[in-house]
Amino acid sequence: MTGTVPTLSFHDGLLWLEGALDAGTMARHFKLHPLGRHVAPAYRYGAILQECDSRKIPLHDLAGDFPAVPPFQHREELDPFDFQRDAITAWENADRRGIIVLPTGAGKSFMTRLLVAQLAVRDAACSALIVVPTRVLLYQWHAQLQSAFRLRIGLIGDDLFDLQPVTVTTYASARMQMPRLGNRWKLIIFDEVHRKMAGSASSNVPRFALAPYRLGLTATPVTRELPLLADLVGPVIFRKTTQELIERDILSVYRNAAVRLSPTADEIARYFEIRKPMDDLWHLARGEHRVRGPDWFVIAKAHHPDAAALALRAVQQAHRYWASIPSRMDRLERILTDHPRDRILIFTESRAAAYHVSRRFFIPAITADIDGDERSEYLRAFASGRCRALVTARALEEGIDLPEANIAVILAGRKTRNANTIAYIQRRGRVLRKRAGKEAIVYEVAWALPRQKVDRR
Repeated sequence: MTGTVPTLSFHDGLLWLEGALDAGTMARHFKLHPLGRHVAPAYRYGAILQECDSRKIPLHDLAGDFPAVPPFQHREELDPFDFQRDAITAWENADRRGIIVLPTGAGKSFMTRLLVAQLAVRDAACSALIVVPTRVLLYQWHAQLQSAFRLRIGLIGDDLFDLQPVTVTTYASARMQMPRLGNRWKLIIFDEVHRKMAGSASSNVPRFALAPYRLGLTATPVTRELPLLADLVGPVIFRKTTQELIERDILSVYRNAAVRLSPTADEIARYFEIRKPMDDLWHLARGEHRVRGPDWFVIAKAHHPDAAALALRAVQQAHRYWASIPSRMDRLERILTDHPRDRILIFTESRAAAYHVSRRFFIPAITADIDGDERSEYLRAFASGRCRALVTARALEEGIDLPEANIAVILAGRKTRNANTIAYIQRRGRVLRKRAGKEAIVYEVAWALPRQKVDRR
């Protein structure tokens, strides 16, 4: 039978077709490979099977290699909110493809565990892969799933490789493994789906996976990425806003406390003193008539490589200085003093700034540089109250579950606050998780970079 019926198989992130389907189906899904074989992206698997099934087109499917999920019991003693049930229903009604937009703290991870459990009951072969952006989230999701299901949960990432029917991995690890393992999971869940997807190699994660069932989770969808995500994951099929859930007393009420700093004359003078080699290089290039718009540095570097290297280091040092100027650190110290019993998360714009805050105030820094054991110990200390503050650059920005945190201090960049930016919404979300008696405050300590005192007429 397989000799006459077209056969679909999976190889290196692609679907190979042996034989031929009708002309319309071939044109919609397949292209002719230079070696003479008809191929399609792996993510078209579900659409191809659906079309062949609806049109009664015979097709021998050898592509999917979905393992059975061992029997397990979902042991969380939690009742889902009505909006969580509605979100799952909306996803089911959308052919199990789509993006759910819920604010941070709304229980996206619990809703996802409930969904995985429901699918496993209905379909024993519904293996699942959860893809997350950071190592912090990798271990958080793994621990939550293992606790909820009493099931061995796989882990791929951070130098670990444990392949199981239900597995958690990072986008970075999935990029490497998906061409080889993309036919192992029937359901793939993209946590923080707005992250690293459009215009980057991470878009190959959903592209090289068969997974006919796909779910994207995010609190901050990016409009320009939605067309690509609609193709690879599915359209937005459910949405709730932060304000809606605050009004329903599901998220904590919070208040913004914007802090605007004015640097002192000495700080400004020190900044320009540090970056003087860059200003000197500009004057040199201008004197040689090599200033031709924004590319002047590239041109100057070709003629004065040593001076350009010195200038670049000077600018980097100047920005590091500006990120930790005394007036800024003094303001942070006042905030810490004003909240002696609160749990505080401090967000900086760089790892260097995070380590500066860590050294000055003896606050643990969680960054991509530390290992999993050290990170876990800091998070446990924070949750238990042994440590009242943590500082980070990006590692705690998305998804991490720290309901004890009620103060967020955002040591902002050079721009003034924009409450609609992804970074601001994600950082604010760290302190919105509901807890009895909690009052959340979001400080944003912003400052203005001084205008460059270089004559550029």
